[in-house]
Amino acid sequence: MSNFNDFVIETYVLSNQQESFKPDLNIAFAIDENYLKPCGITLYSITKNNPDLHIDFHIFTTFFDPKGYQDILEKNKNIRIHVYILNTQFYDNLQINGHFTTAIYYRLSIASILKDKLEKFWYLDADILCVDSMKDMLSINIENHILAAVQDKCMKPEYIESIGLNGNNPYFNSGVLFINVKAWNDFQVFEKFNQLISKRDYKFPDQDVLNILLENKVKFIDQKFNFFTQESINPVLIHFVSSPKPWSVAAPHSARYLEYYYQSPWKDQPLDTPKNSKEAKKYAKILWGKSAYFKSIKWYFIYMHRKINK
Repeated sequence: MSNFNDFVIETYVLSNQQESFKPDLNIAFAIDENYLKPCGITLYSITKNNPDLHIDFHIFTTFFDPKGYQDILEKNKNIRIHVYILNTQFYDNLQINGHFTTAIYYRLSIASILKDKLEKFWYLDADILCVDSMKDMLSINIENHILAAVQDKCMKPEYIESIGLNGNNPYFNSGVLFINVKAWNDFQVFEKFNQLISKRDYKFPDQDVLNILLENKVKFIDQKFNFFTQESINPVLIHFVSSPKPWSVAAPHSARYLEYYYQSPWKDQPLDTPKNSKEAKKYAKILWGKSAYFKSIKWYFIYMHRKINK
């Protein structure tokens, strides 16, 4: 089993609290520099809807700028933010595809890093928005499981079978994970993951391999804790799984996300511009629909240029 110093180059805490601070929840994020702002907006949405909970946030990243996060901290006296600057050598050679980067693998080492500090923690992707109290998450018991997660009902049985699993069994989304630290490390998830990931290519690398490794070892919880379907429920955590992300001008915007965006410390920062040809094309269509014809044509030419020069 790898140790704390193998993974972490530097760590520090942003806090207004005394050492006696006892969190109700431990929430972890694993991001790279590109997701600093989205992670901050997720964190902001959590504090806005949970003013009565004491929360330790753990941010695992390769780069951290405290701007914005300090603003949240100053307005919320019941939180701490722990920052861990990672050594990426464990992840740099793992497979990636599409919009994924090696940052998708950072979450895999969190339980190893925190094994002497915590018994359990919630991992959240940074494309999540908290829109209600997280108090119900306090009562979820994972004593007899490695983790708890929400079923990905959008995943077709044919795809599940293509990675060697029973298509009739539930497949979980890895964007929200409630992790039992001891059980994760006892099962050597990180080590087994690294062995299995090299066997073949996967469409959803981290998620697919975790589903294979942890078959029958997962507790499935209510989808309100990781909501990304069209079903009519009252979610706690909304997960924006598709691309473009809601902080991009190319996204068919969720008014709910923008409500939090424009209340957050990042409210004066513009939404991200299109990052690839697909996003440029979508933005051109959005602009055309708004009768911004000149800008629409400009972005259509940008789309064509990017597509030709891939």
